[in-house]
Amino acid sequence: MRLINRISRFFSQRQYLLIFLIAASLFIYLQSDPTFADPDSFYHAKMAEVLAEQGAITEFPWLSATNLKYNFVDHHFLYHLILIPFVKLFSPLLGLKIATVIFASLLILVFFWFLRQLKVKGAFWYTLFLLTVNPFIFRLNLAKAQPLVLIFLFLVIYLLFTRRYLPLILISCFYVWLYAGWPLLLILAVIYGLISSLWIYWQKGGFLLRLKKKKIHGQNLLLIFSILLGIAAGIFFSPYFPLNLGFYWQQSFKIAVLNYQYSIGVGGEWYPYQFSKLLLAAVPFWFLFSLAVFIFTTNPKKQTMNSWFFLVLSFMFFVLTLKSRRYVEYFIPLAVCFSALSLADFFALIKKNLYKLIPARLVLLVPLLIFLALSPIFYRDLTSIKHSYQKGFAFNEFAEPMQWLKENSKAGDIVFHSDWDEFPILFYHNSFNYYLVGLDPTFMYFYNPSLYRRWFDITTGQSSENLFETIKRVFGANYVFVNIQDNAAFDHNLANNFHFQKVFENKEAKIYKLD
Repeated sequence: MRLINRISRFFSQRQYLLIFLIAASLFIYLQSDPTFADPDSFYHAKMAEVLAEQGAITEFPWLSATNLKYNFVDHHFLYHLILIPFVKLFSPLLGLKIATVIFASLLILVFFWFLRQLKVKGAFWYTLFLLTVNPFIFRLNLAKAQPLVLIFLFLVIYLLFTRRYLPLILISCFYVWLYAGWPLLLILAVIYGLISSLWIYWQKGGFLLRLKKKKIHGQNLLLIFSILLGIAAGIFFSPYFPLNLGFYWQQSFKIAVLNYQYSIGVGGEWYPYQFSKLLLAAVPFWFLFSLAVFIFTTNPKKQTMNSWFFLVLSFMFFVLTLKSRRYVEYFIPLAVCFSALSLADFFALIKKNLYKLIPARLVLLVPLLIFLALSPIFYRDLTSIKHSYQKGFAFNEFAEPMQWLKENSKAGDIVFHSDWDEFPILFYHNSFNYYLVGLDPTFMYFYNPSLYRRWFDITTGQSSENLFETIKRVFGANYVFVNIQDNAAFDHNLANNFHFQKVFENKEAKIYKLD
């Protein structure tokens, strides 16, 4: 019993430190390979360098066949700004990995702090549980802005709950600089305002309650106004104003909401997450969430306003996840918050009954025993994430052909490349040359739909006629880069056209010069 008492005291006194160390150890393990699971990581590392050397730029000639060429907005400006010390103190890609470990670990720490602010019993175990959910951890470690985005999101929710108006203005302003998904903040404020207003109407009381209702309505309007003011300030005081107005319409509405996945080939994160795959990828999570929904529906009147708020958010992001898999990084932590709140009385009852069966100190070990029992599933899921990262894009991917181009081409020569998602890697290794399309093919489609179709038909090998005239005259390219592992048909068409002279080849790629 003394040993159990010491373990209990150790955990209670050092929980914040333990959470951070456990999270950091896990993320270091996942990030230990010289690879990235997402090519966009190369873009973020390079943009931090560009921002440090050139400041905020409003033209982006590296994407010569998109509407970003003369109207560029860095919608991750704050993220790239924060990355600068990391890419300067270390090699850029290593610095990005170190930053990812730190930011992701801080998010887990903020999540734990947030649960503690909500007076959630077992916050430590819920936080550890979040670290085992496969889809969430995979997305969290993609070396993108998402850890910081989620940190800001939980801070905004906390400020809504505590009705802190001035901090809410500041956080909303910085959120706009961090991420183009800032309309989400306004949606959160409106949902919270509606739920809190409905909640106060359900309460019974006399004159004092009527006064409280009027006060709550006024506070809710002030919360919404604070976020609106912060968003407006973030847009207006951005180094990209007023270009950001048109960009946000494209990025936050046309790409994120309308989504052109049925017209063009967009990034994989914009496609639906099949429910069967989502279920199999996180079985323990779905058991917890389903139990929480069941307990909630059996006695909704006993649930708190915060439980209702997180239930609405959970189902909203669940629906969005079924539309676009990228929203799973919101759905999972918000659903865990809902589960922690709605299951409070249920687990308290279980705990009370356990006290009758076993000694009180042993009851504290029950969560640990549950984790040990589920550890084979957790190990399988985390191992699958590790394997996915190992099979990702190596640090030196396309480095050799890009070095050849830098040494043998002229500054600003346009390179016609075989796929849009190659751009971040090409750009990272060689900003000496310019390219066609990247970040999202929708920007090329917005610029010129027929141009996009011609590029798509050529790179997929569907069109082999007038290749020289189109690539040289229409796209203005002097070189063609081909990823030979994924574009055999395109390579075949170039190899059988005497206008294209092969000047470089290795196991990854070929480079053709237009003769």
